[in-house]
Amino acid sequence: MEIHQILPTISSGDAIGNEVLLIRDILRGWGYESEIYAQNVHKSIDCASFYLDHEKRSSKNNILIYHFSIGSEVSKYVMKAPDKKIMIYHNVTPPHFFYNINDNLAMALGAGRDELKLLADKIDIALGVSEYNRLELEKMGYRETEVLPLIIDLSKYDKYNQGLITKYNDGWTNILFVGRIAPNKKQEDIIKCFYYYKAINPRSRLFLVGGFNGCEVYYEQLQNLIKGLKIKDIHIIGMVDFADLISYYMLADVFLCMSEHEGFSVPLIESMHFGIPIIAYNSTAVPYTMGGAGILVNKKCYPEIAEMIDLVITDDNFRDKIIRRQNIRIKDFSYEKTMALFKDQLNKVIHKW
Repeated sequence: MEIHQILPTISSGDAIGNEVLLIRDILRGWGYESEIYAQNVHKSIDCASFYLDHEKRSSKNNILIYHFSIGSEVSKYVMKAPDKKIMIYHNVTPPHFFYNINDNLAMALGAGRDELKLLADKIDIALGVSEYNRLELEKMGYRETEVLPLIIDLSKYDKYNQGLITKYNDGWTNILFVGRIAPNKKQEDIIKCFYYYKAINPRSRLFLVGGFNGCEVYYEQLQNLIKGLKIKDIHIIGMVDFADLISYYMLADVFLCMSEHEGFSVPLIESMHFGIPIIAYNSTAVPYTMGGAGILVNKKCYPEIAEMIDLVITDDNFRDKIIRRQNIRIKDFSYEKTMALFKDQLNKVIHKW
């Protein structure tokens, strides 16, 4: 038996791409032939083939794992492939977020919603990366659904950029958000929170880490907002390499998330790992990932959120309590635990034969 993975796009540095590479290594470690197939392969990836090349390996005796997050030609191929099929559902961002920002992306996301329904009776087991995702699959008619959190090997988070640490470890308060610069992530709301916090604590700065490719219009809107509010010390970093990413986590005093659509949110787990207290908007998969840890905000009242940031920074007992709860929660996402869960779910498909 061979177990291969297929997806629309694979690139380095994003959560899905990282998990695909990790799963391939896990499967090979278990003794399976395992390759990666994609419609679009980023130039930084040299270990993936074009998705139609999978036909040479396709067989009713094999398993095909489909990572689903957007509409693509890959869905039609998966529907027809004779392999046993596992879907890992990373969620599809609702297209309305991208209207007048990236209309082509909005169309692809809308198509993804349609394809997701059509795949329901073609998939042997559908794995949502969060309970939020699993419930969505269940509503769409998927017969067998389970939760498989994103598999993350936090032991690899050990490189950092000492130059960045030295530059910004200066006694100022550093507020961080990590995520693609995109309208569903609501970086404008983070900026508005920071506007009020800056009045409380002038010795503070905001780091927004994440690429904005395809969302240049939204990026310009953020720049105009910053200019209009006349705020200093906001750093829109863009894409960074892994060592720099870890450095920003090491520098952060608070992780602030105002996102209105998440399928899982790896940065929440990464923040827990680095002992950063989290304040996050209570939306979509965020409460499922947080699992009672951190601080969930039900209403975006920017002055109140700014006061909450100040409380987290200035009240050591409160901060320590938050971090202790996050340290408990992160154990649910340990590499060993999620890998064992993946193995159990894989065996369910294997034992159907």
